[in-house]
Amino acid sequence: MRKFLLTILNIFYVSYLIIISIIYELSMPFYFLYFKIRNKGKVDDFFRYHNWMYGHFLVRGSWPYIRSRVVGAENIPKDGPSVIVLNHRSFLDIFFSALVPVPNQMVIVRNWVFNLKLFGWSMRLAKYPNIDQTSPEELLKIGRSLLDRNVSFQFYPEGHRSKDGKLRRFRNGAFFMASENKLPVLPVIMIGTNDFGSYHFPFFKPARIYVEILKPVYPDEFEEEQRPLKMRRHVEKIYRDYLGE
Repeated sequence: MRKFLLTILNIFYVSYLIIISIIYELSMPFYFLYFKIRNKGKVDDFFRYHNWMYGHFLVRGSWPYIRSRVVGAENIPKDGPSVIVLNHRSFLDIFFSALVPVPNQMVIVRNWVFNLKLFGWSMRLAKYPNIDQTSPEELLKIGRSLLDRNVSFQFYPEGHRSKDGKLRRFRNGAFFMASENKLPVLPVIMIGTNDFGSYHFPFFKPARIYVEILKPVYPDEFEEEQRPLKMRRHVEKIYRDYLGE
């Protein structure tokens, strides 16, 4: 009986996703025109806003199938961009990350994301860096070029999603970006995303998603020598303490 109900729910939910995605994409030209009239940025800025809005619209519009709660928005720095770091438990985390109310985010992604048939094109137009093909020097150069445009950066410092739900060891990239550009690191905890999506049937299950935005960590809180390494260890400890690991 449970399997039958999940089958019906999945059919209904996938149909719903297709319909609202088509409606959203059809409205894109009108939003693009509004964006340009308001002179809010360049084309790649638009597509970063577009991707963020789509993810936000998709998650919020999935209630009650997805029940989400976001706390800590007051911790987002108001005086400029930041490096947003998130724990990684689901292949759908890039959509759930849109619950963080920072629309213009340069998401640092891996190669497979660009192969998504429905979304890869918009990620290319948003100029998301492919971390599998971008050197650390190139990534820092991209970061410096976007500072004046108030673009924040989104990293999953574990590199790969955790398959067992436990936090993986953090990598240095996000903390080099923050240190070199004197940007705060904004730790974001996501809980429940791994309960929602699966590669196997049932593909989607009802889930409760909890997102907490913690207080930012500033580079100048650490000594200059080995600053990125010290920041990484500090932020990773914040996550482990929070998650009880």
